Order: sequence, then C-alpha cells, then structure tokens
Amino acid sequence: MNKNVPLPSKRSGALDLLRFFAVLYVFFGHYTDTFNLVYQIVPANLKYMWFSKYATTALLIFFMVSGYVVTMTSIKRNIKEFAISRLSRLYPLFWVSCIVAFIMPRLFYTNHSYLAEASLKTFFVNLTMVPYLFGYPTINPVFHTLLIELVFYFFLAIIIVFKLWNRILIILGSLLALCVYGLFLPGLPDFFIIIPFASGMLFYMISADYASKFILYPLLAVSFMCSFVSAQAQADQLDLYYKGATIIDPWVLRGIITTIYIVFLLISTKVIHIAGRRVYQILGELAYPFYLFHIYFLCFYWFFRNKIQPDVLLFGILSVTIFTSWLINVVLEKPLSSLASRGLFYLTGLFKKKNPERIFKAEGLL
Repeated sequence: MNKNVPLPSKRSGALDLLRFFAVLYVFFGHYTDTFNLVYQIVPANLKYMWFSKYATTALLIFFMVSGYVVTMTSIKRNIKEFAISRLSRLYPLFWVSCIVAFIMPRLFYTNHSYLAEASLKTFFVNLTMVPYLFGYPTINPVFHTLLIELVFYFFLAIIIVFKLWNRILIILGSLLALCVYGLFLPGLPDFFIIIPFASGMLFYMISADYASKFILYPLLAVSFMCSFVSAQAQADQLDLYYKGATIIDPWVLRGIITTIYIVFLLISTKVIHIAGRRVYQILGELAYPFYLFHIYFLCFYWFFRNKIQPDVLLFGILSVTIFTSWLINVVLEKPLSSLASRGLFYLTGLFKKKNPERIFKAEGLL
C-alpha cells in the first residue's frame, strides 16, 4: 500500500459529468417509464421506454462515484471530520425535501402529486433517513437509496475508527468473496449492493496508486464479474415490476454495466481526463438537489398533459428541474451545509484542536 496517498486538490470533471448524466437518466426513467407507465400520465412519452426502462443502472453510477469520491476525500480524515463532512452534506437538504414531500399532497390531490399523504409521525421518522428501521415507509420514493448510502458511510466509519485502511484490501476481498458465494445461493441479489461501492473504492485506489495493480485489478475483475452475473437477477426483478412481461433484456443490462466499468477504468487510469472546470462542477453539484426534488414536478406533468405537446412538456419540465436544482444548490444546499458543518465542528469542540478550513474547502463550502 502507498502510505503517501495525497488529499485531493482538484475536482474531476469526468466524475461531475457522470453524476449529471446519472440524474438525467433517473429523470427519464421516472417520467417516461416508472410513474408514467403506472399512472399513464403522458402515454405518448412511453415511446422512450426502450431507453428509460434500464434507468436503474444510474444507481450503479451514483454508488460507484460515491465509493470513489468518498474514499478519496476521507482516507486521511479522523472520524469526527468524516462524520461531520458527510452528515452536513447529506442531511440539511434532505430535510428540506422531506418538508416538501410532507406538504405537497396537502396542496394537490394525492393522485396528482403521486405522493401519499403522510402523518406527522411518519414525517418526523423520515427525518432520520432510515424510516424502514422503525417500520415506516419513505414519504418520497427516491429516499430509499439514501439508506444504502448511509450503510456505506457506516462501513467507512468503522474503517476509520479502527484504523483499518492498511487492511482495506483484505476487507474488500472478503466482502467480494461473500458476493461470489452469494452467486450460488438463491434470494441474495440485494446483497450485491456492496459491489458498486467496492468498485468505486478500487477505481480510486487504481487512480491513486494505493496498492499494487496485481492486487487491485483482480479484485476489480471479481467485482465486475459479480455485477455482470447478477444482471439476470436484476432483469427478473424488473420484469416483476412490469407484471411478468419479459421486456428487460439481461444482455442489454450487462452491456450497460460493462460500459460503466470501462468508463470508470478509463477515468481512473487517466485515459479519460476532464479537468474540473466550473461548468462541470456546477453540473455535478446539481445532482443531489435534482435527485431529491425532481419527483415533485410530476404534478406539473399531470396538469399540462393535455395542454402541451408531450415532447415539449417532457423536456420543458427537465429544463425547469435543472434550473430549480441549481437555484436550490446555491440558495439552500451550500448555505445549509456550511452552517451545519460549522455548527457541528463547534459543538464537538474541534475548533480548539484543528482548523477545519481544509475540510470546508474539500467539500466546496468555502
């Protein structure tokens, strides 16, 4: 292992663009496939299903980018720095989204907002980001992926607390071995959620020369193999959503998965190098607010369904969502994250021991 892995000094334009592409794919998945198929909001836009029905692969991109970036920014932090940087990044804007999800069904008819009217107790439980642990549903259907993200953060927190970075490859290898074992057992497809995070971590380690490539590449190959083979189980699950119709081609899924891995490999080996320009940073920063708030525009999709040409309506709402996400990022996300970070540092007394300025800069808060 290379013990002199540097802290990141520049953003990756390629990773920012991947984030933005992933949220666009999620948008098309929800507006032309998932919600549109179930509720028949704008049936004419079901013509995009050939493309949008595979939008679940966007989660693979999200989680791999998270594995890459969070490892990169956390590998030399202590547990307090790590916890504050992650929680202040994730929770404040999430709480704002929870408030919107709670209010919207009360302003619109439930079947027009496509959100269930939640009780006050359900709302407060959702603020934890882990309502499933308390037996409550999420009040926004996209929130379920955030629990997965928290599990990854918890995993990294254990690594940091017990100073296990020197053994991280052994740990990842053991987890990947369990995934390989799971390939031969029924009922374990959800276990494979660890794969994209592990893959992202390995891609960062390749980029940073963290260890010998004779170790990293075989581990990455195992990770890819697990994702590739599990495509059949993913296709079967998606077909159940489509009420038994076999319309998901597992080989198309495998092709998308393979493409994603190739792109990440080219980025980590610097074959694809896109400098972190301001425009790419803005697009990358849009991803989180876009993901949290894009569902709320479905009411406008319904309201204007018979008033505006379907394609114009679809891309018009996309444009409004992008602009609104930028506005949320500038007006709410950055100030709230900065306030939360400074407040948590103050409460934990770290201002007396460490200057948190480098943490703020790494998070883009200064």
